[in-house]
Amino acid sequence: MQQAILGNAYWKVVTLQAISAVICTFLAYATGDQKMAFSALFGGSSVLVGNLVYAFLARPSAVFAKPGNVVLLRHVFAEIAKVLIVLGLIYSALASEMFAAGWLVATMVVALMCQWLAWLVYK
Repeated sequence: MQQAILGNAYWKVVTLQAISAVICTFLAYATGDQKMAFSALFGGSSVLVGNLVYAFLARPSAVFAKPGNVVLLRHVFAEIAKVLIVLGLIYSALASEMFAAGWLVATMVVALMCQWLAWLVYK
């Protein structure tokens, strides 16, 4: 039996984060301008990219039937990679001064809250 690249739980998290990023982008565009909407989209997308990196590195086929220390190290490595990628994207966005920092950070917070919500309600 072939295992999926990403588990069902990861797909639910990624889907919920993508939906939240699009909703925040529309809200930013409705209340502001294109710069705010692009900032919201970039903030949500950066969290989404980080989560996809984590999901790929800690995919079920990489941790299935492995010893506990290998699974733990794989998840720690995936979390470190996710944090570094998100911080790098956000730092580069804020350093360019082409983004509205408020919408960028607000959409990141919403996307992270959606991640935790998806993990809490996933069964």
